[in-house]
Amino acid sequence: MDWGSAKTFLFRHKPALSWAAGGTAVGIALALAAYGIFNAVSPSLAAGRELGLTLTVSILVGLPLAIACGLLASKAALLRKQAQKSAQNDGLTSCLNEPTFSALVDTYSNRNSAPGSNPLGTILLINLDDLKVINSRFGFSWGNEALSSVAATIRNTVRNGDIVGRVSGDQFGVFLPGANEIDARGVAERIHDNVTKMQFYPAGTHYPMSIRAGAVIVSSRIGFDDLLRTAVGTLAKTQAPGHDWIEYQFLNTSHASGENDSRLQ
Repeated sequence: MDWGSAKTFLFRHKPALSWAAGGTAVGIALALAAYGIFNAVSPSLAAGRELGLTLTVSILVGLPLAIACGLLASKAALLRKQAQKSAQNDGLTSCLNEPTFSALVDTYSNRNSAPGSNPLGTILLINLDDLKVINSRFGFSWGNEALSSVAATIRNTVRNGDIVGRVSGDQFGVFLPGANEIDARGVAERIHDNVTKMQFYPAGTHYPMSIRAGAVIVSSRIGFDDLLRTAVGTLAKTQAPGHDWIEYQFLNTSHASGENDSRLQ
């Protein structure tokens, strides 16, 4: 076992090992206390035999009990972690659910920024096209498969630290902290390329995946609801004839003055 594997093993079983070490220490302490008592009561008995016997009995009893308690503690910690993940993630796509996604995005988009500084980030509102067609033609199980496959592709494409959530039935939100227009275009095009290259075969029939997106680049603080509303409007522009699969908008809001300065890139 190499050092990396050993570290992983120790981290995974840390509660059980802690209980085992603690139980062993307590067993030894009790054994020494018992030895002291026996030696005080009957000093003529063989001290070595008493000590060995008490240590052996204490370890044989205490160590298995401590390990069992440690395993139960590890299982309880795992169950708590799984419950927390279930509360934060969408059950079908494993993306963040809408409440968790909105709360995380709000921590970035609703903070103050210095004039002329880098953007707070960019949100991509991605719509999976033809989900209703897939559901009606092949069945809802294939529609769910399309959603989960597209979600996995998006999660595997974004950068470390980017936030991916499912915001509605056929829409995903991707927030890119600190991303300017160049960064956002790079991530968005990679997502589009990877989704359109997916091999999706409902009922043995090849069905190409198609997405549209609205991108909003945020330069000053804005609440999540207002940000999402702007992204929805930007996404709607992609349905107009002659428009690309994605529309970009630069959003500069001022809560102090109540003004909203938005312009298309």
